[in-house]
Amino acid sequence: MPSVSAIWAPDNLARAWQWVRSNPDHAYKSYFREHYAAYASADTALLEALVARLRRGIYEPETATKIFFPKVSGILRPYSLITVEDQIVYQAASNVIADAMLPRVRGRYFREVFGHLYAGRASPWFYHKWSEGYRAFNSAAIDACSHGLHVTASFDLTACYDSIDHGVLSHFLKRLGFKPEFCRLLSGWLATWTATDTQIRHNHGIPQGLLPSGLIAEVVLSHFDDHRRLENSVRYMRYVDDIRLFARRERELRKMLNRLDRLSKDIGLFPQSGKIEIHEVKNIRDELKSISHPGERFSGNRALSQPKVRRRLRALTKGFAVRDPTRFKFILGCAHPSVEVTRRLLRVYERAPIFYDSLARYWSRYEELPASLVDWLLREVRVQSLYPAVQAAFVRAFDGRIPAEREAKVRTALKRLWSPRTLQADLAGAIARYLVPREGLTEAQLRYAAMHARSWWVRGEIGLSLSTEQAIVGRATIVNAMLCDPVADPAVAAAWSAGHLGIAITARRRDLSPSAKCVLREFGLVKRGGRRVCGVGSSLANMANVTTGIDWRNFFGGDYRSAERQLVECRAYSETNASGWVNGMDVFNDWLLIALYRQDKSLGGYTAGSVGSVMGSTRLAAKYPAVAALIRGVHEKRYESNLSHAKVRRSGVATRPIRFGYLRTGKRLLRAAALELDGKF
Repeated sequence: MPSVSAIWAPDNLARAWQWVRSNPDHAYKSYFREHYAAYASADTALLEALVARLRRGIYEPETATKIFFPKVSGILRPYSLITVEDQIVYQAASNVIADAMLPRVRGRYFREVFGHLYAGRASPWFYHKWSEGYRAFNSAAIDACSHGLHVTASFDLTACYDSIDHGVLSHFLKRLGFKPEFCRLLSGWLATWTATDTQIRHNHGIPQGLLPSGLIAEVVLSHFDDHRRLENSVRYMRYVDDIRLFARRERELRKMLNRLDRLSKDIGLFPQSGKIEIHEVKNIRDELKSISHPGERFSGNRALSQPKVRRRLRALTKGFAVRDPTRFKFILGCAHPSVEVTRRLLRVYERAPIFYDSLARYWSRYEELPASLVDWLLREVRVQSLYPAVQAAFVRAFDGRIPAEREAKVRTALKRLWSPRTLQADLAGAIARYLVPREGLTEAQLRYAAMHARSWWVRGEIGLSLSTEQAIVGRATIVNAMLCDPVADPAVAAAWSAGHLGIAITARRRDLSPSAKCVLREFGLVKRGGRRVCGVGSSLANMANVTTGIDWRNFFGGDYRSAERQLVECRAYSETNASGWVNGMDVFNDWLLIALYRQDKSLGGYTAGSVGSVMGSTRLAAKYPAVAALIRGVHEKRYESNLSHAKVRRSGVATRPIRFGYLRTGKRLLRAAALELDGKF
């Protein structure tokens, strides 16, 4: 019988942290990518502290930050941002539930149930790929029609995630063998994470946008699979809360729909009566277009022929109306920025503003936005007051792409909108990300927002924005104040910025957030056990599983603090961002070469910043072959990174994010280089 202690088992929390980071939903991860990197810089210590608090019963979840996206109908879809620590705990609880459920539901996977399919403990991902399930769903529908089942109906549920009752969820968890203590604990957490800004706690609902919520929904939705009664004359297929039925005759479908309606009333869920329609299949391909699929952000192959892509976009938006939303998003993901496509998209937006997010991500591919497009986006940001999510998406498209002659205009307009206590969090965060590095806020405004912004997530965004290399008035004072934030995420973000910039810690040690202390120790900014930890040594042990006897402080000399900060950041990126790791390691390798050439005069001379100049050095390759291999491997991979260049110099192909698979190679090179240096110094 699963017990509550299974949640905080160290191996379960470590697996939960892995699955949080490997979440394939780019939409949710985009809000936390840098927060994950900050947490990863000290994840071992942070997870140990989390285990201790869970075991002692003193862990308390933070209220979710809510953002709302517009639907086609005009109503709002809620999205829940919960702290990194809460994400790990929620995932850990879901891991235990998934293991208990799997033996009971595995036989239905890819036959009757096609969404949120648990991949098992050994998988690097929590679920099987959504595309595999979606493809199998479509294949099963085609197969049903090919066997003469030409009458179909769908059975959808209204606001399924928002309606799941915690008492009903607990009922099913107890049937799986979970103790009342487990059910009470999870229900309490869910009540905190589903409450809105009014802090009115509900006894129903699960937070939308999070990876584990799909699995939690399956606990309740499995009631349909268990009790629908097997009807050989009806083909039953469920993709999350979308049930599709196929039969030969209408009477058979009505009987099944009646049964499903009764089952939904058992568990307190409500069918969308307006969507229940029995009809004959004319073209199965048209039927499949109406089947719901996950909110995956489509990113196509941008190496496709651009004339072909533009022709396809014209066909999909004839009359500036989108014919096939799924195909439109995919093809737009393949498109390179161009004036022709942009003009067309502006007309599409006039008729179908619901595609704002796909359009904003397309415009984000410009290296520099056309001045006319900047003016249009800015005008839309000013007048769009009904849906802050639209404003936020357009503001994010500005970052780093504004022509010099429009910078002052954009900065002034965004500053007028700035109101950290009233703006929806995604809009406040986007404006902060733009204004803070450009000194668009006064020191007083920045300090007030850093301490009093309503959302902890916005405060975290401000903390991360302070890590920029540009001068920011009062930064050290503000960072030190944020290190004492009662919520872990903003405090960790401030600690990350302090470590990145080497900001002196002036806040009283007893006032520092415990989570911030863990990060500061990794950067060597506060002491551990009476002595400063070596961030270089601990980062090598974490990333490359290697311990050396080298005195890294002596090796790097006066550059030690810079080299240490750089490698600690690389350690964080090794858990969250492969492109960031490659680019960061290339900088660390520069520090490594500076120190190595200073220590070993037989190598000749080296000029800082000229890593490429020694890649062909015969002296370096002869005396330090593993170091030379690391330098060459990382620097050449950097040429392929979209954080370095627009195109790969040799091939002319557009650069892309570095795949995580390369980290195995990169870490192997790092380990070999560290062992080689250990034998010589």
